[in-house]
Parts: sequence; structure tokens; C-alpha cells
Amino acid sequence: MYIHGQFVNLQGDTCSVYILTKSDKTKEVEIGTEDGILFSDDPAETSNEVNDTFDHLLKQSAKVRLLCREYVADFFCASCKDAVVNMYVGDKCVFAGFIEPQSYSMPYNYIYDEIELNCIDVLSALQYSKYKNIGALGVTYALIKSEAAQRSFYDIFNEIITDITSNLDIVGGHIRHYYYDGSKAIDSSAANHYSILSQLSISDLLFMGDDEDDVWQQDDILEEIFKYLNLHIAQVGFDFYIFSWESVKSSSKIAWKDLISGESLSAVRSDIEITNANASDTDTNISIDEIYNQLLLTDKIKKIESIIESPLDDDLLKSPFANKQKYMTEYSADGEGKKAYKAFYAMTHDESTNYGAGTITDWFMQVMQNSAWTFSRANGKGDLYADYSDGSNQQNLPIYMGSHNVGAIIAFGSVQINTANDDNSPTSKVDMSNYLVISVNGNEIDNDENKTFPSESALKALSPMATYNGNSTGGVFSPGDEETTNYIVLSGKVILNPVMHQSGMIFEASGTRNAYYKDLRNLAWVLMPSGDNQVIVWHSTCPSRKNKDGRYYTQKFWGAQKPSDEVSWSTSVTKALYPYTGEGPQDYEFKYSAVGDSSDKISKVSVLQCMLIIGDKCVVEKQPGEDLGTGVKGTGNGQTSDFVWKKYKERSQCTSDDEYFAQSFAIGFDPKIGDKLIGTEFSMQNNISYTMGIDAEGIAIPIKKSDKISGVVKFMILGPVNVTWDEITRRHPTFFRHTKWSSSSVPLMAHVSSIMLKSFEVKVYSDNGFINNNNDDNDVVYMSDTVETFNNKKDDSEFKFTSQLTADECLKLGVSNDVKMSTPLNVTTGDGVASIYDYNNPTSGMVKPEQRYVDSYYNEYHKPRVIMEQKLIDPKAAITLFDHYTHPAMGKTFFIQGMGLNLKDGEADITLKEINND
Repeated sequence: MYIHGQFVNLQGDTCSVYILTKSDKTKEVEIGTEDGILFSDDPAETSNEVNDTFDHLLKQSAKVRLLCREYVADFFCASCKDAVVNMYVGDKCVFAGFIEPQSYSMPYNYIYDEIELNCIDVLSALQYSKYKNIGALGVTYALIKSEAAQRSFYDIFNEIITDITSNLDIVGGHIRHYYYDGSKAIDSSAANHYSILSQLSISDLLFMGDDEDDVWQQDDILEEIFKYLNLHIAQVGFDFYIFSWESVKSSSKIAWKDLISGESLSAVRSDIEITNANASDTDTNISIDEIYNQLLLTDKIKKIESIIESPLDDDLLKSPFANKQKYMTEYSADGEGKKAYKAFYAMTHDESTNYGAGTITDWFMQVMQNSAWTFSRANGKGDLYADYSDGSNQQNLPIYMGSHNVGAIIAFGSVQINTANDDNSPTSKVDMSNYLVISVNGNEIDNDENKTFPSESALKALSPMATYNGNSTGGVFSPGDEETTNYIVLSGKVILNPVMHQSGMIFEASGTRNAYYKDLRNLAWVLMPSGDNQVIVWHSTCPSRKNKDGRYYTQKFWGAQKPSDEVSWSTSVTKALYPYTGEGPQDYEFKYSAVGDSSDKISKVSVLQCMLIIGDKCVVEKQPGEDLGTGVKGTGNGQTSDFVWKKYKERSQCTSDDEYFAQSFAIGFDPKIGDKLIGTEFSMQNNISYTMGIDAEGIAIPIKKSDKISGVVKFMILGPVNVTWDEITRRHPTFFRHTKWSSSSVPLMAHVSSIMLKSFEVKVYSDNGFINNNNDDNDVVYMSDTVETFNNKKDDSEFKFTSQLTADECLKLGVSNDVKMSTPLNVTTGDGVASIYDYNNPTSGMVKPEQRYVDSYYNEYHKPRVIMEQKLIDPKAAITLFDHYTHPAMGKTFFIQGMGLNLKDGEADITLKEINND
């Protein structure tokens, strides 16, 4: 419905009111005609909603009073944008906003009843929507969070205002303006005078919170942007003015510039004396504003701890399947002589035995899913989980992994039964552990480069096998000074799961093949082959950890349509992914740190090649002897000096795949002399010394101030590293290739069934400039001077944007130098924001925003200031927010803190505050 009308006020000005509901002008009603809607005696007014100068969004409200014959359903608004209201004095728009949602009421007693429409301006309406309208129809939290980025203050502000004002102009023909007073800048350069909103950025993720309930409201975001810069924003019609109170109070007129068009606005401001000629009545109120003897400002810091969401975090994992299920049974007998042989025979034929040499282990598994991670299909196209997430036949994914190179998250747990039957106590639960599994399926061929698997081409084709698609962190990762180093630390457990040989060999006319569980059940066991018949010949060829004679071993796989169904033996499955049992073979002893060096030196067996991208930079690991412009040659052992940050190039931007894949680094482990590389659970390599000043273990990647690292984090596991073993390990600079073979070289991955990561995390730490304050939980608090003659402290001020600190500043403030998501970025320099420039106080130089805020309000509030409320005659709504007023009886000059208008009387109801000159 389109409702509009006009009246002439007491000053002879024509006043207009326009109301448009649901953007529909199909039904038009002119106020005062026969359609039953009239203006009341006091038809329209605007009101000041500013509490004090601490407000940064200077809001207004309005009221429209109509006489209605009938109930008007369109006046009830479910959301704030359902009904738009514009008010004009002459051709000047004095209010543009909305009918307040869910606040409609109307008496229904007379022929005409008065209805009062409560209206709110644009800045007030922002309280009704979350950032990027999350939660609105079709706008999902997960999608918006996944698209989060580092964005400029201007882009955030402009997007919010553009969206809320999209249908604000009912009559049409008006252009929105953002007039900025240029008071704050990133430095004193004239070129940067008006550009600070475009030159500072913040991570979207700060506004997202941990879940949808924590998403910031839009008005809170603008409040924090302007509070951080100690600026204020007011709406006048379709225009928005951004300014500091110091500019308003200054004797100089404000030089405005439109941030949208870049055009300047003529500086217009009047110096007005309050007299009988312009005062509309004698009802003047004078009071003293509250005063404070000290101001304290607390930084509410949003720390960054985890760089990415761990794929194995229990809180983030869910399963496409209702429960775990029994997946595999191991039959093993470690021992010498006939007892082990007989125990193994009895187990595989479901016969009872009291031989203690045998062990039956039931393995349970549950396929898990982390929405922040995707795993590629074996052909590299699409998401593997799309094929295995319908809730049925859970065993199909690990079976598929037994013959295809893919990654997945799987929880494994086991129950052991000793065949000696000397303990009949039941097992109360199955403890499950989460693993990120990369299937390798090595074929154990060493001496034929053309047949060895995985091959160079296969490893290259796999990349990337796992991709972190979440968006948990962003912001400034570089420290505030060169004395401080931040570190990204990767930690967890790494396992090269061995190929598990099974006992027995089938002799056939066409040759021999391995025996599996079903063969043991169905074929006769003999010691030597006889003729052409199928027989099994037993010999101790399965490696054993426990004794030199080896072990008897086989596997049986189970399956079920649903986890709740009774499992059945999958007779056709002989090859599938199997867990790390901790009982399998261990092989390939690490004998030397380097050729001819039998001492234990820090070294790294590279296992998985990874890519870590933050903003437009990526981690590059220098190869042995490689410099990359740092002046320090690479060691090849994963030392902190081996990692550098380089500009990231997309694959399409690179001249070759070698150039693209060089933008990566390897994770692995550091074995001791004598360790077996395959079949052992290792902690991820630790390159952190106690001298580095961080309390962590793992692979540390340093970040210096000069690296200028900021932005959203991306992480990929490209694939297994093609390592060769020859009493030491070697790797090619490109992860999918191998070094030149010698007669004794072994391609290590050819003997690996899968690579398993456990407890994998990627976190960030700071050495705090080697300052130990023992106060990790202390708040950052900025405080003003103190007036001792009275006590009224203001300590409830808070910044949610927080400036970057140097080590010295941390020492003085008594805080730790955390890596913060809440630190804005200076996009011009690539550094975290530590200080800004104020054109109203140029002699102060570059000062922290927090300090400017405290100084500004301390100067404003530590002495008594007069507040005066005055009604003035206002023909043509000529009074502006930026006029100065003097009162001859008081001898004081005032600025306008807030203003309202009564359209019928042509009056301005203004709140004035004394301008302090001290």
C-alpha cells in the first residue's frame, strides 16, 4: 500500500509524509481524502535517540499520527523493511526509515481512531538483522562462514548500508552520500587524508562467532568500526555523515568529502546566538553532564589458537552412519613350534583351544565426517564422501580404500580375546580413536621402477587428497615488531602402516598366490605341495615383532547393511583398508642421520606433502642447499630456517607443475638411530627448542613482522612423499618423484599400506618477544589520567577491535602478545594496525586508537560540562547537526549532541553540550 499526504506547518512550510508497505504501490491512498485516513492534530515528528557523546551510531526515531476509520493491516510489520517512511519539509528529506516491526497497536472505539506509527531510522533498523543477513530465508551460516575473507571497513560498512537502504527512497531521484570529515587517517600523508575506511580491514570471521547464535548484529559491527576510530555516524535524510566530535567542536568548518563519489561538500556551518527571536518557548532545561575522574578501556581480544579446524576434533565430527560396527577380525599366533600352529588352526576353524599362543582381535570402525574437510575421489573429481554417505554398507568405504588411493576420517577400536580362555570377564566398551587415513596400497616391488606402486604419475594425479574447506581463522598473523616471532605449529602422531602379510600359500598349476581366511577354512593344510592339486603349504614367512620365528596371521572382514544389523562374513573381500594394529611387522631401520654419520642428528623422514596458504602468501620449504633469497641455505631436515613465506600462485599461473608444487612443505617424523620406519607410531617431528620461547612441540613454521602474513587460511594435503630408503632416507624436491635409485634403494611407500595421522592439530604461538609476564589471561586495559578530588570511574568501555602490540608494549601493559583475529590490518603496509593519525591533533603524531579514545573522552568528561535542551524555530528545517550555538546569559558556546523536529510547529528540539576549550 502507498500512503502519502501533505500539510502546511506553522512556519508556512509544506510538509510531506510518504509510507510504502511491502514495496507495493498498487493500492494508493492520499491522506485526507475519502479513503478514511487523515492527519491528526500533531501529525509528524522526529526524536533524538542519542544518550551521550559515547554513542557512535547517532540514532533517530519518528512518529506519524493518523486518524483511521478502518483497521489498516499493512501497518503491522513482521520485519523492519516491510514498511518504509519518508518525511519532508519542503524538498528536504528530514527522515527516511521504517515502521518499527511488531509494535503496531490501534484503538477501535470511534468513527476515526488515532494510530501512532513508531518509526526508526536506518541506524536503528540494523539491530534487527545479523551480519550478512545470516538466518534470513536462504542465507545459511555455514555458507557465509566458508566465504569469509579479510574485508575493508568501508566494504563492510557500505554493504550493510546499501542493503538496508535498497528501497528507502519512496519518491525516487535521491542519491546516497557518505560524507566524511577526514579527521582520522592511517598516516599524515595528504593522499591518505580521507581513505582510512578503505585502508583498514578486518576478518569477516570475527563477526561469525562459534555458531549462528553468536553472529554479530549489524548495528554492533558499525558501532565497533566507528568506536575503534573514535568516529560517529548520523543519518540526515538519505545522507550519512561520519565525523569526530573534535571536528564538530572545532572553530574551523568541516571539509566534507563523499566517500562514494569522491566529491567535496561545501563546508556549511552557522554560528547562532540563542535569542528571543529564534527560541520557540521559554522551556529551556540546563543540567551538568556526568563527570569521571578516570576512564578505563578494555580490549576484548579474540585470540587465534587453532589455525585450522582439526579433522579429528570430536566436537566437529559426525558420522553418516548411525553407529560403529564390527569390521575386521584378526587371527594371530606368535610363538614357536606346534602350539602356535595348532592354536592358529583352531581359531580359523572356530574350534576351541586352550593354547595361549593365539589371539583373536575384533576391530570396529565408524566412518566419520568433518564438514570443514573434503576428500577427493580416486580420479580427483568431486568429493569422495558423496559416494559413501547414505547410511548403509559402512564397510564399503574402507574396502574401496584397500585398492584406491584416497583419504578419509575413520575411527577404529578393538577388543582382544586370548585363546587361553583364562579370563572370562566381559569387555565393557570399545575405545575408539579417530584417524585421518591416506591409503597408499604399496605393492612391495623394489627392483623394477616401472612396476613399483605408488608411482610418480599416480602420486601426482592424487593431489590434493584432502582439503580444508573450513574458515575458522583470519586476521593478522605477523607480530608487531621484529623482536617477536610467531609460530604455526603442526603436531600429532604419524604412522606408516605396514603391508600386513597373511600366512599361507596356494599352489596351483598356474602358479602360486597368497592364501586368505576363506582358503584356510576351505582347503586342506599340508606341509609340502603334492601334484597339481590346490594345497596350502605353511611356513613362517609373516614377520613378527615378538619372536624370530615369525607369526601365523590372517584377516576376516565383516559387513552389514546398517550398523544395527547383525554383521556377516564378507567372503569376497580379501583386500581392504586395515587399521594400525600395533602388532604388525616393523621394517627399514634408520641407521644413519646422513651418509656415514651414525650419530643421531635432527632429521626428518618426509611423509605427507602439504600446502598452507594464508591470504596471498604460502609456506615454502627450502630444499638442501637452496637459499630462496633468505641468505640461509636449506638443510632438508625441517628446521625453522627451512621455512619461508612466498607470494602464492594458483596452478594456472605457474609455468609448470613443478613450480606449483614447490609452494609446499612436508610433514614427517624424526626417528632415532635404530628406529624402524614402518610399523611404528611416531610423534610428528619436533623442531622446537626451549630457546625459542614457546611451550609447544611439533613442526614450527616461523612468522616475522616482515613476512606480512594476514588473511584467510587454506590447507591441503597433497599426497604421500615418494621417499627412498638406503639406511638413510632421501627425497626428491618434488614430492611425487623419487631420487635416483641405487642397487640397495627401497621405495619406502611401496611397503606402506596407509599413512595414518592421529591427534593432528595446527596451532599458533608467539614467543612474546621473550618476555615472560606469566599473565596469559590478563586483559589489555588502557587508562587515562586520574583526578583525585572526586571518585567516579568509568570502566565499562570496551573495544572488540584491538590494536597490535609490540613486545615492549606487552611488557608495559602486563599482557601476552597473542595472535589476534580482532586486530585490524593496514592493507597499505600489510601490518597489523598499531596507531593512527588524527588531523584534529596533528602534534600528537601516530597514536594507538585505544589511547586516542581514552584521551578524547577524558578531556570531555573529567570536568563539568553544561547540557542544555532548547526548542528553536526552524523554518525550512534549516538547522544542521554541525551548527554552533552561544547563549548570551551563560557566555558559553555549544555544539549539537542530538536533534529532533516537530514538523507541524516547525521547531527543532536540540540537545546542546558545552564546548570545552581546555
